[in-house]
Amino acid sequence: MLIADTRNSVSEPLEGFDDGWNARWYAVQTRQHSEDMAERHLLAQDFRTYLPKRKRTVRHARRITTVCSAYFDGYLFVSLDIQKQRWPAINSTIGVRRLLMSDGAPIPAPTGVVEAFLLSTDKDGILHPERSLQSGQKVRVLHGPFADQLGILDHVDRVGAVRVLLQIMNRSVPVYIDREKLTQSA
Repeated sequence: MLIADTRNSVSEPLEGFDDGWNARWYAVQTRQHSEDMAERHLLAQDFRTYLPKRKRTVRHARRITTVCSAYFDGYLFVSLDIQKQRWPAINSTIGVRRLLMSDGAPIPAPTGVVEAFLLSTDKDGILHPERSLQSGQKVRVLHGPFADQLGILDHVDRVGAVRVLLQIMNRSVPVYIDREKLTQSA
């Protein structure tokens, strides 16, 4: 579990932290390119947020710069105890499009997913998924033609691609997939 700094954004791990709340992580869809603004306004309302970021290279007008942007374009996470907090206010927050919901209630992220992201995030908020992916572990494909397939991680590449061995027609077939399209499987 992580402890929040004075502004409630996630900052550093703290072992055995339990504040007595039944908080879970929930996904918030933001307006286009408004993740930082939405996070600022949620923090101002005392919500605990997590906005994973990535560094990317931008080329414009013969200039190359490295910028930080949201790892998941259009999304951030908020930790809530829906029994104790006034979560409907999230939907009217500046920069927020909506809290992901079903049947009138927020949908929690699967247990352990956001926590794994938190453990793979450095002090600057940059998510490094390669830290949690290691050869030989079981993974699930999230997107693309092999969605929901289980496989064994065979090789992790620095550039962003990984080789996964999928069972197709009773044999292991190597498939190259972007890291962002994988999650750890139990």
